[in-house]
Amino acid sequence: MKKERRLTIGNREGTLLITILVIFVLMCLAKGSLFYARSNIEAIFSNLAYDLLLACGMTFVIILGGVDLSVGAVLALTGIICTLMIQQGAGTALAVLSGILFGAAVGMLNGILVAKANVAPFVATLGSQSICRGVCYVLTSGYFVAGLSEEYTAIGRGTFLGIPNRIFISILIMMVLALLSKSFRPLKNMFYVGGNTKAAFISGIPSGMTTILGYGISGLMAGIAAVLMTSSLGMGHAGYGISFEMKAISAAVIGGANMHGGSGSFLGTALGVILVALVNNVFIMFNGSPNWSSAISGVMLLLAVGFDVVRDRIRQKGRHG
Repeated sequence: MKKERRLTIGNREGTLLITILVIFVLMCLAKGSLFYARSNIEAIFSNLAYDLLLACGMTFVIILGGVDLSVGAVLALTGIICTLMIQQGAGTALAVLSGILFGAAVGMLNGILVAKANVAPFVATLGSQSICRGVCYVLTSGYFVAGLSEEYTAIGRGTFLGIPNRIFISILIMMVLALLSKSFRPLKNMFYVGGNTKAAFISGIPSGMTTILGYGISGLMAGIAAVLMTSSLGMGHAGYGISFEMKAISAAVIGGANMHGGSGSFLGTALGVILVALVNNVFIMFNGSPNWSSAISGVMLLLAVGFDVVRDRIRQKGRHG
């Protein structure tokens, strides 16, 4: 496992922080109050809560050397389950708990397919994505699920110390996961499993259970994001979460997670989420279509991967030179 590094200009987190600050300052100079107006800042952070949760879950999966393409569809189906339960008169606590547990269960099923059945992560999670998205449309016929209770909508629409609940909850969860990844052995083991699965197995680390746990956390984060999204918007819909997996992967990789496994940073992931949201907003401010959002995330993902490839080659030349 790679050693943790402090925040310096030379590492990924420091570079991202400086990049975000530079873009922010340049946009303030170029667009003035149109950019730093409260309404625009809120627009930038409007989806941050959901993207951050999905990206944190994706970070664990990428640390394991895998990928989870099902998180967007799991978010949509979990949201529909929660809202249908509320619509039918179920209590808020029961609906929320059921939805979150469902998300975790789908994630663990993905992990079982990958760890025990040796199905490629891409295939396993793509299959789960198709199934979940299909069930969404079967349950709703494409209609919105509305008529939710005020108690449920208060979860996403409320505030805590002036901060929207959805943002406060997502940041809190990110911080908890960051701390646990350094102190809780089952989560620390993910770095070893992702770095060298055979060596981890020889060392006595339960690679299979560790992989299942990682995918389970990814599904859990999708479930929590679903609750926050549907309660905030006041409805569930089969189309929620489309292309969210791309943004989650992009944020995690931009933040320093290696697609080959073994490394990742939750601070870096959080900064990656902010950078992706900021760049999308800049594009719109210059009259670009918001429909380019997925394309922008894809370009940033390729740039981050390319940066890592070049950096690794330079390091290898330095070692052999």
